[in-house]
Amino acid sequence: MLKKKSNLKNNEFSSTNETNQKPSRIKNKKIVIVLQIGVLLFFGAYFTGLPTSLGEDAESQNPIGMFNSVLSSQNLKGDIISLNKYWKISKGSTLNINIINSASISERSIDVIKDAVMSTKALEIDNSFLNNKPKNSVSTYYIGWKGALDTAENTKIPVPRNFKITNSPNVYGDIIVILSNIKDRSGNTGYTKTVLEGEEIVKAFITIYEVDSLTKNELGTIMRHEFGHALGLGHATDSQDLMAPTIDMTYPFISQCNIMAMADLYNEKSGNTTC
Repeated sequence: MLKKKSNLKNNEFSSTNETNQKPSRIKNKKIVIVLQIGVLLFFGAYFTGLPTSLGEDAESQNPIGMFNSVLSSQNLKGDIISLNKYWKISKGSTLNINIINSASISERSIDVIKDAVMSTKALEIDNSFLNNKPKNSVSTYYIGWKGALDTAENTKIPVPRNFKITNSPNVYGDIIVILSNIKDRSGNTGYTKTVLEGEEIVKAFITIYEVDSLTKNELGTIMRHEFGHALGLGHATDSQDLMAPTIDMTYPFISQCNIMAMADLYNEKSGNTTC
């Protein structure tokens, strides 16, 4: 080890002589050992806090991004859903939905995506399982937006009710669904971007990440949530609502509150819907 000695002129450097400077050498060894222990303790503590792998530990901490556990409180005034922009289409018009990258995604995942839009199946759920609903009653939920919006009231601007799904490599369609198996760097599992002309949505892009690593329920939930954004809904305040930024996955389906919010939006009501 080279050591700068203060008693040498012109900032000379000298090497410690092992035979003639034995006591000093022992002292230097002690200093080195202490420094090495300090470095080991520092990096040991640092690496202990990191995931042991990019697989199991990382997944257990944040299984699918926006569905991680959060502390939530119930709004006693009801669920509030923000209203954004809307599609200004004529009655009976069809919105074309194009699924991109479907060739690299399993057929099972494609079917789940389609059901989240096109299914008309309704579910009757006992409200005793829901914290913010009256007991001894049931609520109706929908698996797909088609079935939900078919029950919506007539509105000033027609609510989209007709959808056609295609699988084309070109960016053709009104709503483009991009399916990816990569992981979003921000930790999102879904993202929706709408293109506007004034108050009107003219195109929407939905991106879903890590598709083949998601369960059917998770993928269906994300698609229903993002499709709600593509139609114009914002986020909800109730964690049990489909449109919440972080979703309680117990019953992640389209509710009467979501349908009411959609009707308010297409009646050109601004602000929020309170259910």
